[in-house]
Amino acid sequence: MPMARFLLSLVSIMFCSTLLHAQAWQPFGVREFGFIFDVPPGFVLTQRSDQGAEFRGENDALLTVWGARLGEHSFRAEIEHRMVEDEKEGWKLTYRRVTPKWASYSGIKNEQIRYVRAIAVCNDRAALFVIITAAMKKSRTIRLWCEWCDP
Repeated sequence: MPMARFLLSLVSIMFCSTLLHAQAWQPFGVREFGFIFDVPPGFVLTQRSDQGAEFRGENDALLTVWGARLGEHSFRAEIEHRMVEDEKEGWKLTYRRVTPKWASYSGIKNEQIRYVRAIAVCNDRAALFVIITAAMKKSRTIRLWCEWCDP
């Protein structure tokens, strides 16, 4: 009987460990721009370049992460330009917050939600990520990212 309890305990521990491991956020680095993103559970790498990567998640969610050189523009000017471009593409921005060091904005279009987060890294660089997901299935992924990213 003690052996059966031991085996049952061992199986339980292994099962819980597997669940915890499966739910772990995975780091993804962009060496050229000097930063690391934590990719949420359930997202699979679908495309990669020197500047960033694209991941697909549940319910056709799309996560794109990349780095950008700001050049002669300020961080604020770059983000404001991106917001204008997104609006030109039909995104109705419903939230926006831009500071000298980070920015977030979101919008809706064709029953999709777009959430953008940008962080000034060093010198003339910025780290950005965008999540696009179905509006009707506002995934916990966006909530997780918002909780993770809020300063």
